[in-house]
Amino acid sequence: MNLDKKLEEVKYNKDMGLKYSKDNSIFRVFSPPNENLKLRIYDNSYTIVGRDYYMEKDEYGVFEITLNQDLEGKFYTYITDGGLEVTDPYSFSSSVNSNRTAIIDLKKTDPQGFRSHIIPNTKVQEAIIYELHLKDFTFSKTSGVKYRGKFLGLAEENTSYNGISTGLDHLVELGVTHVHLLPIYDFLTVNEYEDYFKIPENYNWGYDPELYNVPEGSYSTIPTRPSNRIYELKQLIMALHEKGIKVIMDVVYNHLFRGVNSNFETLYPGYYLRYKQNGLPSDGAGVGTEMDSQSYMYRKFILDSIKFWMTEYKIDGFRFDLMGLIDIDTMEEVVKISKEINKDSIIYGEPWAGGITTLPCDKMTIKGSQCGKNFATFNDIFRDCIKGDNNGRIPGFAMGDFNKKICVENGIVGSIKFDSIHSSFTTEPTETINYVNSHDDLILADKIDLVLENSSKEDKEDVNKLALSILLLSFGIPFIHEGNEFLRSKRGIRNTYNAPITINQVDWSLKEKNFKVFEYIRDLIGIRKQIKSFSLYNQRQIIDNLVFLDFSTKPLIGYILKDCDEAYYLSIFNSGLREERIKKSEIISSFNKKFKKFIDDIQITRIFNKFGHEMENTFIYGDSFGVEKISTQVYKLEIRK
Repeated sequence: MNLDKKLEEVKYNKDMGLKYSKDNSIFRVFSPPNENLKLRIYDNSYTIVGRDYYMEKDEYGVFEITLNQDLEGKFYTYITDGGLEVTDPYSFSSSVNSNRTAIIDLKKTDPQGFRSHIIPNTKVQEAIIYELHLKDFTFSKTSGVKYRGKFLGLAEENTSYNGISTGLDHLVELGVTHVHLLPIYDFLTVNEYEDYFKIPENYNWGYDPELYNVPEGSYSTIPTRPSNRIYELKQLIMALHEKGIKVIMDVVYNHLFRGVNSNFETLYPGYYLRYKQNGLPSDGAGVGTEMDSQSYMYRKFILDSIKFWMTEYKIDGFRFDLMGLIDIDTMEEVVKISKEINKDSIIYGEPWAGGITTLPCDKMTIKGSQCGKNFATFNDIFRDCIKGDNNGRIPGFAMGDFNKKICVENGIVGSIKFDSIHSSFTTEPTETINYVNSHDDLILADKIDLVLENSSKEDKEDVNKLALSILLLSFGIPFIHEGNEFLRSKRGIRNTYNAPITINQVDWSLKEKNFKVFEYIRDLIGIRKQIKSFSLYNQRQIIDNLVFLDFSTKPLIGYILKDCDEAYYLSIFNSGLREERIKKSEIISSFNKKFKKFIDDIQITRIFNKFGHEMENTFIYGDSFGVEKISTQVYKLEIRK
């Protein structure tokens, strides 16, 4: 019988990896091809000679051994029949640069109060996500942070630049609900020794995974101490939670940096990777190999890993890199497990691959496959309609391409099936992640500079604000990349995954320079929270309570939304280069047609303009009013009796 079928038949679910206690340690590893697999114990991370112990193999190819001694502080590896030495795929800490698996007592890695600290009760539909790279966010001297670029750096309070908040305080001031951390697990191409940390070229985003369940050592203040990286990451998570911010972890289960030379493939060659008919590895990840999420023991590993991060670290959700390569059955299991642990956990990812894969199309997790399954996918269609292509000169609606109006409207309603005109790929708005850029490709300010190179600085700023306002005044889950809110630039470089930290670091002086833009985005987030329907409405309620205005001859998109408390809001986006006049009769006509009120007058009060939240109510008088060029306006409507 095929081994995977055998494992599936018995629902093999023994705990893998290390189970440590003071009295004994149990080691388990899956390696069917070997007959005499050995465990090697080292007294420390640098000694050359270790002690070897032969392990016992069960009928399913799992090797196990129990050592009745206290091994805390030691390190281990596995030795194959051919003499190859590898770390444990289930490692939860390691030596510097991932050479040996560390033996530690996880119970000793909890900061005081960690197990009992309160996790924010933010619901998935209330999420406003902020993506950041841990080192980028606080490495610059302008951050005012003591532990620059470290787990503890992001956990620091009361940091500032010239009196303007930075780091953690900035996130609180901005009003986001979730922080999406680019990879914080152990990745390979950054030297973890502290002496290398400030070398500009010792940098990577972290999409080169090595040990999935180990925190990245370079983010620790003492990378040579295996327990420290765990302790400090937990401190960060607790600090974010205590500020009302949930934590989303970026995971890259679709490939391993070492590929065929990884610990997985060394322990069981040909099992963990997908292969083509010619015997060569499938390259759906675009890096030479891809992992096989359909193999029983790798699927088990993914599910065990998700459970581990949620229970040991209290992680609140996961973003899946190249989620298209994770088969839909595994994704459904991921959602099931995460929701059992925390019903408000959030799962989303990239609904595509990075190359041609051997995973059948009907098993790929792509746009539409998430419908009704309690997770979300990135909405690249909405992204491109707002800003244009990622790295070229093609504009989107925000830069004046009015042909993309219907496409933008699709995104505004959460990409649901709204009517016969608007296309869809979701059944509920919580199934789409709305964004204009992430860490990949040109950052928004650089894209705008490229397309509008001959425009004024003011117009470029207004386009930036317009793009983000469409994002934040749409149904679905909004997602902002670090620094978008104050015009961060990466010097026009489209892919900075391994560029020096001098290019990637967030320059907090830009917040001071562009503070009015920051205030605008902060106010937008406040408006989104004020309009409760964004976090409460399902597909049916959106259809029943939203109507687009007919602006077919103008560079405008506008909609009226009936909120949960019977209030009505009008949002208008003008991407044109001149002020546009709106007749009150146009609004009343659309209002009556949708809501069947049959009114002949309505009070219009502007609550948000191109500069942000109105300080005082601005009542609109007369039969028409103007919407400034390249701007977003939000009004409250009241029926006149």
